[in-house]
Parts: sequence; C-alpha cells; structure tokens
Amino acid sequence: MDGAVGFSPGVFDLFHVGHLDVLRRAERSCGRLVAGVLADELAEDLLGTRPIVPLIERMEIVGNCRHVAEVVALTHADLRRAWRDLRFDVLFAGPPDAVVPADAETLLDGTGARVVRFTDLVETASPALRAALAGESGEAGVRTSVA
Repeated sequence: MDGAVGFSPGVFDLFHVGHLDVLRRAERSCGRLVAGVLADELAEDLLGTRPIVPLIERMEIVGNCRHVAEVVALTHADLRRAWRDLRFDVLFAGPPDAVVPADAETLLDGTGARVVRFTDLVETASPALRAALAGESGEAGVRTSVA
C-alpha cells in the first residue's frame, strides 16, 4: 500500500509497547501513518477517565515515534469528520473499543476507507498501568489479547 494514508486514533496515555506495536504494524501497512491523539476531555467522555499525561505531552511522545509521519489532536469522536479532514485510506485499530467502535466500517461507508483491526496484539494494558500507579491491587503486567 505504497501511497496509502493510514490513520490510527488513540489516547496513547502512559505510552507502552502495546501502543508501539499498533503504530509499527500500521506503518508497515501504509505509505504514511497519521496518529490521532484524543484530547483530554474527549478521552474522559469516551472512556470515563482523564488521561494522566496531558495531551501536548502525549502528542510529543507519539510524534517522535519513527513509525508516525504526522500527529493530530482529536477533539471529536466523529470518524467520518476525521476522514474528511485527513482523507485517510485505512483506519487502524485494535479490538472494538470506545475509540474505534465496532461499527467503524458502517460509519465510514462510502468514503473508500477500509478498517484494519489488529486483534492479535500482545500489549501492556493501560488500565493495569493506571491501577498500579493508583496503588490498587491487580497485576500491571503483560496481557495477551487474541481473537
């Protein structure tokens, strides 16, 4: 997919190897990868919790990942609007979640964009990291998610 523009939205809070895995795999599948970093308020609205790392810092981290050609702040959850703004050819996501909903394909119908979901990710889970930082019980280790 030489000239294809890829788009990978996410919170990217407490950047970890799971985030890196998605970005690396996405970049290998397109010509140019744009990462959309959810604004603090949007992340809180969608996921029920505010990111620990502020937006500007998360954008700096993601923008310095060699797999990412461009980073943009996302202040809305409208995938069709994001497509109009960025004209991406491929939307990359992990398993269905609040950031990329299960009906993303339907939401992008008629745009020509396709959705690629990485369902076989090995990742350190952000919720486990948050729990460890909060001093809650629970394992902050590696979680394997296989479809």
